[in-house]
Amino acid sequence: MIPWILTVLVVLVAVLDALRLRSRAAALRVLAPGGDPVVCKAAGVTVPDGVGWSAGDAALVDLVPADLPTVAALDLLGSVDPKTYREDRWTRGISACQAVLATADVVDDPPDGGDPTEFVAFVRGVKDREGVAVDLAVAPRLAAGPYDLTTRAARLRQLGKRPALWVAGSVLGYLAVAAAVVVAWPWGLLAVAAYCAHPLLVFAGTPLRPKDLLLAALLRPVRTPYLWVRTLGSRWRSTKEREHDAYVLAAAPGYQAELALGVDRFLEPRRDTCPACESAAHRQWVRGTDLVQRKPGEFTMDRCDGCGHVWQNPRLTEAGLDFYYRDFYDGSGASAAEAVFSGKAEPYYDRARMVQPFTTPTRWLDVGSGHAHFCRGAKEVLPETSFDGLDQGAAIEDAARLGWIDNAYRGSFKDFAGELRGRYDVISMHHYLEHTRDPWSELDLAADLLPDGGYLLIELPDPEWGLGRVFGQYWMPWFQPQHQHMMPIGNLKLALADRGLQPIAEERGKAHLCNDFVLAGFLFLASLAPRSPSPWQPRKAKFAAVRGALVWTAGIPLLIAAGVLDRTVNRGIANRRDRGNAYRVLARKEQP
Repeated sequence: MIPWILTVLVVLVAVLDALRLRSRAAALRVLAPGGDPVVCKAAGVTVPDGVGWSAGDAALVDLVPADLPTVAALDLLGSVDPKTYREDRWTRGISACQAVLATADVVDDPPDGGDPTEFVAFVRGVKDREGVAVDLAVAPRLAAGPYDLTTRAARLRQLGKRPALWVAGSVLGYLAVAAAVVVAWPWGLLAVAAYCAHPLLVFAGTPLRPKDLLLAALLRPVRTPYLWVRTLGSRWRSTKEREHDAYVLAAAPGYQAELALGVDRFLEPRRDTCPACESAAHRQWVRGTDLVQRKPGEFTMDRCDGCGHVWQNPRLTEAGLDFYYRDFYDGSGASAAEAVFSGKAEPYYDRARMVQPFTTPTRWLDVGSGHAHFCRGAKEVLPETSFDGLDQGAAIEDAARLGWIDNAYRGSFKDFAGELRGRYDVISMHHYLEHTRDPWSELDLAADLLPDGGYLLIELPDPEWGLGRVFGQYWMPWFQPQHQHMMPIGNLKLALADRGLQPIAEERGKAHLCNDFVLAGFLFLASLAPRSPSPWQPRKAKFAAVRGALVWTAGIPLLIAAGVLDRTVNRGIANRRDRGNAYRVLARKEQP
């Protein structure tokens, strides 16, 4: 019975995945002839003489040759759904890395065609602009250029995928097919047939007709391991990656000189009393390391027995904060940080909707805005509101250039206090206060800047959420060493009231991001897998790609189980208790 079940499951998964990708391939529109926009193409791509296409009302269309090689076509369809690509502002720009059709006003820095991954970066930059329509379509008679497998790992990375994780998923599928053959012979051959037919099911009857489709299907059991080897063994680096490598080499001596002095100097003396209530009764609550960047150092957070406030003890010095923040939101970590914040937009909408029953703001300032993704999302909920952003990173200026915010203030909140007083109906601080050395002084500034009747919206991680204690350092919101203070909601409401800011609404379960199990699993696996070279760890680990693939192959079942637990146990607890890993409080400034 079990062998039959395994065979049926393998066949079912293969067919369902093929139907999923097939629906995406079928959704690709085919361009009509006409028009005379600019065409930028990669090396080896043939644009027939006298043939043009109409981009319609799109400013840019990524051109997909109908004969795109199977591996490239599957990678593309696995990364984007053409049905929602154009209208969804949160879907990141994508490219088949062949050619683009664009109006002259958006082709200010076109790719030169020598590096195929530059097409992804180019399209992504255009799609990020506010009010610019970007599409993806099949271009008749456009002949695909040669596909060099040595570039595949870099292509996957540019699409936001980890090559080792892709190989891990492919290995698990391959092993499932092999297991069906071994334990259910000869009926397991049905699993092999479904595995081989997968590409045919994806593309048959769609606008895409890969030139190597039949060969790729028939030889898939042999060709797939070959793809693993070529993907993991690739040493080809894109232009962007070579620039990153050069940055790592240039920044490494400075980091090494700092590390030679030790990282203990970045910590202040331990504090004996709670910074919130001055109680001397407190205990160690969590101890951890930098799990994200893997910069050296150990960090401790204590919890007050009296008021429940959790704080980093000993606290980082300002020089320490500079060291551990460097190359996270800017520099070598900018693209990764941007990818994280470009995820689900629903939390951004929920934050904006929280103020709607009380006010329709004219001007809104988001403090600690980062890349300003919240402002971009909030504009959809409050289209008549003008949003400005304040942050210390360079990304806030990029947000203004892209049209996500009207004005960018780069610096600390206190740097602009005099300039901003009384100008905003709403000030928001989303996952900002926990990063500050003195959150109470930040609340003082907000209370001073707001006019009477103005609103302050705050969202923070909830240190009272039970899974934070269960997962220890692997609970993402502890986020050491960046998070300095974790305030229970009761403490925050008291602090607001003390400053003339009356709490009028709160959200706990609704603010919950149901991802504790998955993120804890991901942090754990990432701590085992080799990391890419960085200025503070410039040497590349031996056999890094293979070791990473082994970790993620073993870890994917763990992540799947974690996802199930998030959807069941995690969500159930949050719904039943109206609690979660974050909370929001909206307060109004009352007249004295």
